[in-house]
Amino acid sequence: MSSIGAITFVSMVGPQIPALASFVEPIDRPGVDGEAFRQNANKVAAIEIFTKQWVTTLTAANLAIDYYSALKGYTVTVVDDLGRTINNVMVLDVRVNAVQTILTSSPTGYTHQVSAVWYLKPTA
Repeated sequence: MSSIGAITFVSMVGPQIPALASFVEPIDRPGVDGEAFRQNANKVAAIEIFTKQWVTTLTAANLAIDYYSALKGYTVTVVDDLGRTINNVMVLDVRVNAVQTILTSSPTGYTHQVSAVWYLKPTA
């Protein structure tokens, strides 16, 4: 199972989220002996991820957007479908695309599926 923060999903589709790449740059100042170094982050574009979550009631399905939106502006840990964990991922935005009824779920007990699109960006 995949997750964004504490929210788990049955499916997460999209490109893999990279850990933020960085490089070390030497600082050389004229007239000053010695050297200094600084670590700079490479810019990474926002990544679009599509998720599907199964819930047990229509009420839970309708509240999903509120739970998702509560993560906007926070850094979270993301675990993808392959079990890869990426820390410090910023949730830029999230939108629920659809809430659908599940007629027969396996495992049983789930009545609705919430489909959403997330916009994420690795930060460190």
